[in-house]
Amino acid sequence: MAASLQPHIQSSLSMKNYMEKVVQVKMMRENVAKGLKKEMVTAEVDLERAKRDLLKVLGLGNRIKWRAIRDLVVREKIEMVMLQETKLQEVEQSLCNTLWGDSSCEWKMSPAANSAGGLLCIWNKDAFELVDCTISSLLLYWLVNWAKDIIVNVYAPCDREGKRDVWRELQSWKQGCMIDSWCIGGDFNTMRVTQERRGEANMLYYGRRDIEDSNDFIIQMELLDIPISGKRFTWFRPNGKSMSRIDRFLLSGGWLLCWLESSQHVLDRDFSDHCPLLLRCVVCDWGSKPFRTLNCWLKDQRFKEFVEKSWGETHVQGWGTHVLKKKLKSLKASLRIWNKEVFGDVNKQRKIIIKDLAKLDKKMKK
Repeated sequence: MAASLQPHIQSSLSMKNYMEKVVQVKMMRENVAKGLKKEMVTAEVDLERAKRDLLKVLGLGNRIKWRAIRDLVVREKIEMVMLQETKLQEVEQSLCNTLWGDSSCEWKMSPAANSAGGLLCIWNKDAFELVDCTISSLLLYWLVNWAKDIIVNVYAPCDREGKRDVWRELQSWKQGCMIDSWCIGGDFNTMRVTQERRGEANMLYYGRRDIEDSNDFIIQMELLDIPISGKRFTWFRPNGKSMSRIDRFLLSGGWLLCWLESSQHVLDRDFSDHCPLLLRCVVCDWGSKPFRTLNCWLKDQRFKEFVEKSWGETHVQGWGTHVLKKKLKSLKASLRIWNKEVFGDVNKQRKIIIKDLAKLDKKMKK
C-alpha cells in the first residue's frame, strides 16, 4: 500500500506577511541614498525571516503536517509514502522517523531547487528492499523487491516544456530497462480529459496541449490509469472556485499481473490543497483450481479441438456463475476420460518410471 501526498498548503496570512515585508524592503532600498542603511539591513533580515516562515507553511517544515502524515501512515497501514513539494534542501533520519511513527523505515529524497519542489519517499524496510535508485530534481525512482518493481515519485512542473522534459526523461529511462512492472505516482500537474477540471471558464490552448502530451506519454509508456474511488478531484483552490484531478497513480500491465487487485482512492484533505492519494495493492487468492492440467495436453494438437467440442456440447440453464461452474465440472469429467484414452494413466506411468530410475541408480552404485 502506498500513498502520495503534498504537504504544500496556501496560507493567506503568511503570504500577506511575506508580501508586506517585500514592499517594506523595496521602500527601504529607495531610501538608501538618504543614509537609512541601518533600517535597510533590519528590513532585509525581517524579509528573510518572513520567507523562512512562509516556506515552513508551504513545505514540510511544520509539526502539524508531520502529525497529520504520521496519523495517515498508521491509520491506513501504509507501507510506502511518497511526498511532493517538500521545499526542503536536506532531510534527516529523525524527520523520517517522526513522519513514519518509528525507526522501522528507510528513505530517499530529492532536494528542492531554490526553495521549490522537493521529493521524499519513506517505506517500510521489512516490506521493500531497495536495489537501485536514481534521483533528479523532479523525479525519484528506484528498483525494489529484488529488481522486480520500479516505483517512481514524480512532481511535474506547471509549464508545458517542463512537463515534456519529465515525460522524455521517463521514456528514455524505460527504453533501456528490461523490467515491465512500473508504478508512477505523484503530482502530474495536468489532466487527461477536460472533465477533470472544474471552475475554469475556458480551457487555455496550452491546457489542451498538456492533455494531449499527457495522454501520448501514457500510451508510449504503456501505462494504465486505473479508476479512482472517493473524491472526483485531487486538488482544490483554497477559495473553492477551482478544482481538478492532477494527482494519480499510473501502473503498467506487468505491475497489474503481480497485483491484480490494485486500486487508487482519493482521501479527504487535511492541511494541504491536495488530497492524499492511496494505492492499495492486494494479492488475489482465486481459491482452488477447477481442475488440473498437464503439460502434455497443451502439446497435443487434439486438445484444443476436444475442449471446444466438449464445452459447446454442454448446455446448462441458469444464471452466469452457475452455468460456468456446471460447465467446468462437466469439462473436468470429460478431460479425465480423454486423458486416459490418449495418454493412459499418467500417474501410474510416472510411478513405473520412478521405480525404473531407482533400479538404475542401484546398479550404478554396484
